[in-house]
Parts: sequence; C-alpha cells; structure tokens
Amino acid sequence: MWDKIKSSFMHSITILWARAVACAGLALVAVEALLQDPSVSAAVQSVLQPKYVPYYVIGIGLVTELARRRSLAKGE
Repeated sequence: MWDKIKSSFMHSITILWARAVACAGLALVAVEALLQDPSVSAAVQSVLQPKYVPYYVIGIGLVTELARRRSLAKGE
C-alpha cells in the first residue's frame, strides 16, 4: 500500500509538497463561503492575520527547498 501511495506522487517529496500546498489552497477557497458568517470570519482572521503572511510564505519556501534538496541528494 505504501508503494502505491508513493507512486501516486512519483516517489518525489517535492511533488507531494506541491500537492499539499495546492490542496491547502483549495481548502481555503472552499472555506471562503463559510467566511460570510461573522463568527467563522473572526476565528479565521485571528489565526491567519495579514502580518503573518510573509512568515507563511517563507515557511512554504523553506519546505519546498528542503524537499527539492532531498530529491537531488537521491540523484534524481
């Protein structure tokens, strides 16, 4: 089963990470409809404050580079 899961992202952690980021984006789009509710909107805004967005981007970039370096280390 694990081999089947790994083959779904071509045994590449970089592809797995890219898909995870894309899924997170899709989840945020799906939740957008719920943001019309003021209580949900306030809860999300308290977690995803605009002042933290640069740190999220830096974190995503670091994880992406680490994933790619891991792939390069394996000789891919």
